[in-house]
Amino acid sequence: MSPSDPSVALDRSIGSGLTHFPLQIRAGHGSWDELAGIARRLDADRFLLVRDPGVPAAHTERVLHHLGRAAPTRLVRASGPDAVGAGDVPPGAVVVALGGTSVLEAAGRPAARTRRGPVLLPTTLPAVLDTALSLAGPDGPRRVPVLVRAQLEFLDTLAPGAVRPGLYALVRNVLSVCPAAYDQVCARLRPDGRYDRSALASFIALCADARAALTCYDPLEDGPAGVFRYGHVVADALRVLGVGALRYGDAVAQGLLVAARCARRMGLLDAEGEAAHLELIGRWGAPAVLPQPVTAEDVLRALRQATPGTGSTDAPDGTVGMVLLEALGRPHVAAGRTVTAVGEDALRAGLAAGEAADVLVPRPGGRDTAGTRSGPSSHVPGAPGRPAW
Repeated sequence: MSPSDPSVALDRSIGSGLTHFPLQIRAGHGSWDELAGIARRLDADRFLLVRDPGVPAAHTERVLHHLGRAAPTRLVRASGPDAVGAGDVPPGAVVVALGGTSVLEAAGRPAARTRRGPVLLPTTLPAVLDTALSLAGPDGPRRVPVLVRAQLEFLDTLAPGAVRPGLYALVRNVLSVCPAAYDQVCARLRPDGRYDRSALASFIALCADARAALTCYDPLEDGPAGVFRYGHVVADALRVLGVGALRYGDAVAQGLLVAARCARRMGLLDAEGEAAHLELIGRWGAPAVLPQPVTAEDVLRALRQATPGTGSTDAPDGTVGMVLLEALGRPHVAAGRTVTAVGEDALRAGLAAGEAADVLVPRPGGRDTAGTRSGPSSHVPGAPGRPAW
C-alpha cells in the first residue's frame, strides 16, 4: 500500500437502533495529537490496551505513547497467560482494542465491565470494513463503542496479499446494498491490492454509509440488514473444509458467485446481474473458480453438515438458507426475511459452474477502461449513496 496521501480526515456516524457511535477515518501527524486529545476527554482512570501480538511494534508503541499522555496505560493480550481478567478491569477504565477481528471481539469482554464502551482501533481491512461497524456479534449484541478509529497508518503496513482479499466487505456491499457506487468502485479496484490512502478512505466511508443505512432500524441485523451475510454461507463452508491458504475474502468471492448463479437459476436475477458479479469480482482480482482440489460435492457436504449459527440452516430440510438478489441492491425477501431456501439442485449447479473457469460476459451497454457504462440498457438501480430497496 502506498501512503502517498499524508493526511486524511473523514467522519461518519453509525446509527444502530436507538444508539449511534462515531467513526473517524484519519491519517497524518496531526491526527495522532487529536487521538491524545480524545483520550484526555474520556477522563479514564486508566487505559487497557488489548492488542494483537501480530501488530507491528511501532504501531503498539505509538498508541501506548498517545494514550499514556492522558492516563496510565497497561498493555494486555487478547488471550494467553497475560490476557486481561475479570479482576483487572476497574469500572473507570477504558478498554482499547488494537488489532483484527478476533481482538475487537475479545476486547468486548473486559469492556462489558466498564462504564463506557471500548475504543476500537482496527488494523486489518475485514476489521475496519465489517466487524468494527457492526453491533451484531457471533455471541450476541456487542457493546456500543465510544469510538471506532480507522487510522490509515495501520493499513499502510499491510502486505498487498492481505489487502486485496480484505476488501470482500466492499465488494459485497456494492453488489447487495449500494449499486450506485458500482462504476466508481470498479474504476478504483486493483487486482494487485495496491491502494493509496484516499482510495482506502473512500472504501471505508462507503462501507460505513451502507451499514448505517440499514442498521439504523435493524441494529441486530436479523431483518433487512441480514443482507450483510450475502456470500458468507458458502464462504463459511469453505472455511470448514480448511482449504489450504485460501483467504476468507476469496471464499466470500466464491460465495457471491454461487449466490448469483443460484438466483439466476431460480429466476430471480437476470443475466446482467450475474455478469455484474463476474465483472466486479474480476476487477477486484479474486479467483472465479473453486480452489483445487475442492469440488462442488465437497462444499455441498459441508453445507449439509453446517451447525446452527452459520446462517445456512435457517431453511426447510433439504435446502440451504442464503441471501439472494433479485437485482443489484435488491435482496429477495421471503416472509419478511432476506434468507431464501435454496434447493440442492440449484446449489449443485451454482457450485459446479465454479469448477471450471468462468468467462467474463460483457454487460449490456459495454464498459470503457475508466469503468463507466455507456448505453441506456446498462442502468443499475439505486440512487447515489442509498440502498435500492
